[in-house]
Amino acid sequence: MTILGLGTTTIMFSENKITEGNAITHEPGNDKILINQTGIYQISYQLYGTKDSIGTFQFNAILIVNGTAINSTFNESPIIRNSVNRMTLTSTVILKLNQGDILQLSGVSIEDIMYQQARIDIEKID
Repeated sequence: MTILGLGTTTIMFSENKITEGNAITHEPGNDKILINQTGIYQISYQLYGTKDSIGTFQFNAILIVNGTAINSTFNESPIIRNSVNRMTLTSTVILKLNQGDILQLSGVSIEDIMYQQARIDIEKID
């Protein structure tokens, strides 16, 4: 998975590794995760981004539910000024989600960022 993003870019997940139960549904290659059961969910993600040019580098991430960004999940990276220009953002949040909700992970940047790897783990905890 490589996605070039400027502004807000939802992340597409190319595969599902371990799926147990039916609380969520995701079709590989899609950016939407369907919530099938109302409940409390623990959501953890890793988002890896790179920038081709050397210099200031920053990107952020946010979770989106039903097309609306959830401000309390905004994750801001530090600014990096070096020759590597790569960063991994990680976060864990707990959200109450309802049956029929659509969850997405979005990379947010004012720069051209390549999102080359991403992982999201979702567990219904109640």
